[in-house]
Amino acid sequence: MFIDPVLMPTALTWWCSALALLVLLPTLRYAEWRAMWQVPLRQHLFFASLLFLVVLWLISVRVFEGLWLHFMGVTTVTLLVGWRFTLILGALASCLYALLIGQPITAAAAAWLVTVLVPASVSRLLVYWLRRRPQSNLFVYLLGAGFGGGALAALGLAVAGLCLLYLAGEHERVPLALESWPLMTLIMFPEGFINGMVLSVIVVLNPEAVKTFDSDKYMGEG
Repeated sequence: MFIDPVLMPTALTWWCSALALLVLLPTLRYAEWRAMWQVPLRQHLFFASLLFLVVLWLISVRVFEGLWLHFMGVTTVTLLVGWRFTLILGALASCLYALLIGQPITAAAAAWLVTVLVPASVSRLLVYWLRRRPQSNLFVYLLGAGFGGGALAALGLAVAGLCLLYLAGEHERVPLALESWPLMTLIMFPEGFINGMVLSVIVVLNPEAVKTFDSDKYMGEG
């Protein structure tokens, strides 16, 4: 989701930027950079994930003047590289996406909050919850973290997006969106399917590449 800064009060744009920096600065500080640079696979996943996000986001539709909706793919990236690196990659992707669609870079902060921070956090919390469940087979991870995580991330995006539109003064659009809530399933299903499908392929071909995948728990490997 991307909102043209013209639709947002200047104060709200600055608050979003301040909040984004407040989260990103400690994330940059405590991210496991040394571990990533020591493993070439992690480096490849880092840059491949950045490309994946930008290309996927470019498949977008303009709902009305100043608002773009697109698939996220944030759940897959969160499960692959972890929460911290997802926030960093999402910030880079948000800036690149803003430039590619001809929008000012100042709009990237608000987009990052609703498109990356919220979905990534939802996906990570779901993984924590699944790890504490007694069920421990591969389908629990793929269906729960992949398909389910993508669907819940889309729901989180919708809630955060509506809150941002309300704060931006687009009060008349929020009730209209709430009246069309059944359409949310049309967003949640493809988002869950894309993330679940990509995650399933990677887990089957190279489970070591997925940072949040515990083979001992989900596959019973010693």
